[in-house]
Amino acid sequence: MKIYQTVMRIPAAKLKEENPLPYFRHRNHNKQLLNAGLLESELTGFGYETGFRVLPYKMQDHYKRDLNETDLNVIILENNCLKATFLPDFGGRLWSLYDKVEERELMFRNPVFRIANLSIRNAWFSGGIEWNLGQYGHTCLTCEPVYFARCTDDEGNEFLRMYEFERQKCLFLQIDFHLPENTNYLSAHVSIQNSKQEPVPLYWWTNIAVEENRDVRIFSGSKEVIYIKPETQLSQDSVHGFGHGEMPFLETLNGLDASYPKNLPYSNEYFFQNPAQLNYTWEAAAYNDGTAFWERSTERLRYRKMFCWGNHRGGNHWKQFLSDEVGGDYLEIQSGLSPTQVHGEDIAAGERCSFTQVFGGLQVDTKLANDEWNKSCDYIYSCVEQSLSADKLLDLDKKYDKLISIVPDELLHYGRGWGALEAKRAPAIIPKGMLFPECTLGDEQQPWLSLLEQGKIEPLEADELPVSWITDVCWLDLLKASLQNPKNQNATMYLYLGVMLYENDMSEQGIEAFLRSIELRPTALAYRCLAQAMLQQNQLEKACDYIAKAIELGGATQHRAFAEEYLSIFNTAGKYEQAWKFYNDLPGALKTEERMRIYAAETAFALQQWSFLEAQFADTFAIVREGESMLIDLWYQRQAVILAEQRGIADYKSLIDEVKQTLEPPYNLDFQATPPKKI
Repeated sequence: MKIYQTVMRIPAAKLKEENPLPYFRHRNHNKQLLNAGLLESELTGFGYETGFRVLPYKMQDHYKRDLNETDLNVIILENNCLKATFLPDFGGRLWSLYDKVEERELMFRNPVFRIANLSIRNAWFSGGIEWNLGQYGHTCLTCEPVYFARCTDDEGNEFLRMYEFERQKCLFLQIDFHLPENTNYLSAHVSIQNSKQEPVPLYWWTNIAVEENRDVRIFSGSKEVIYIKPETQLSQDSVHGFGHGEMPFLETLNGLDASYPKNLPYSNEYFFQNPAQLNYTWEAAAYNDGTAFWERSTERLRYRKMFCWGNHRGGNHWKQFLSDEVGGDYLEIQSGLSPTQVHGEDIAAGERCSFTQVFGGLQVDTKLANDEWNKSCDYIYSCVEQSLSADKLLDLDKKYDKLISIVPDELLHYGRGWGALEAKRAPAIIPKGMLFPECTLGDEQQPWLSLLEQGKIEPLEADELPVSWITDVCWLDLLKASLQNPKNQNATMYLYLGVMLYENDMSEQGIEAFLRSIELRPTALAYRCLAQAMLQQNQLEKACDYIAKAIELGGATQHRAFAEEYLSIFNTAGKYEQAWKFYNDLPGALKTEERMRIYAAETAFALQQWSFLEAQFADTFAIVREGESMLIDLWYQRQAVILAEQRGIADYKSLIDEVKQTLEPPYNLDFQATPPKKI
């Protein structure tokens, strides 16, 4: 067995600078959802703490679709059976799990590294295994560097450790990967430590991308599933409805077998409601060439999921959009702590949550794998059990759990400096198995290190934007103590205070801090924060006034996001004339930014600026959001306007349903999760 570092050359998109503006969490912490037939027992935790939340992380929303040959850092864990390839600069994604004996890839390995707008922070990419901790919507660590280290157990065997401080929930994540010689499965022992002295929301899903073809079939430990009603996915504003069903025939599929994802004519996911017993906590994808991918875990990681883009135009477009024209067909099998990804739970104060999950490939009898689903499920489980028995899994879990406090021998890759900052603030809370070297402290941590060690943060220039945010209330007392000194009462300090207060639901106090910051020195960012606060309160006139003042103070020259938010807010308020003038007065480079043009398309429709609108319909946007339907909705509305003019009808809106049912939108705009029914 060996562990080593190298690079992987691949056609890749470049993720550019982060967006420095703070994006506040939704005031309603629980995502709005629809109970469309769930069992009473499935309502516990439904929607809990699943609303949008990204701070203290910044948005990663600047990239293009252009691909260039690029060397990505990789860390390899390899024995005589398997070769596991990790991306340490991108959340530790397991990019590849290659079977050296069978000479085949066990998962879906994307032929390109292409970024798209699917994650909490925007930037995401498909392929491999993603370790999703923290908040609904993948993870804030998706495109973040994380720590990797070489470790040795008490028998002299090396293993690979990945770890990081997840600073939104103040959780320490550690995954120990074990791959002894002559072993044809990869073991991951996951440990999640709550560093807080109070409960915090806990979210974990292991997302595994596997190849999708016509005959792939999905199995897990229960026929009981929760699924999304397709008619509740028609637009970005739809409230998703969840119902209960039994595999393999779900009522929305008109008799089609849901265990074959290619039978699904729309983007879909179903969650296996597995009992918390070892013979149920597993999942597999079996193929007609006699191969299968399998994973199983200890009971704590109880639930399983299948996600596919759907066998329809919009879903197929997404798969190509995330990859290339020929190599992007994948689906995901996933594993979570809660019944669905929109169910939540807490991790208790100081608690550690741990489990072991194992991944591998196997050979199956295709006839037995394609029998009646329950029979085939029993057969596939017997194959999984033969590959790794429940008793053996328990033994591994006990063995690996004893190793979590082993100090690493060698650091192979650094994450960011936030763990080191936390070690300065509260060294006693750092788990023994994690090293956060002081050398990782950088520019992002410097203001907070100054607050910690000198009791103050140096004020920024009026046109200078903060390099980072902290929202952990453990820092609130430090900020308030600093502000007791009149010498520290500056606009910058009150801006940091306002963001921390507002994000932690002390909304009025946060607004007061922003106003105090402006009183000391008006800045574009303080006005912008007030605009966003007013927008959340639906006070649109005030929101427009504040964002306009932000622009007057040079916001658009400080960062493009100020201008994007101006357009968005003025559109929301129906002030299209002002929005259109603002857009047309922008410098050329700013005017061509993708998000700017998407917002301007909405403005153009309202003002019947058809030539501009048609130009946007012809373009491909890298930044389009999963579930976002603004452009295609505008296209449907434009066709309804044309049809209304042809028929002499005043109200074009009465024709929108007809247009959706009879016309096919341009392929470059079609990302629909559920296509409209045709007539």
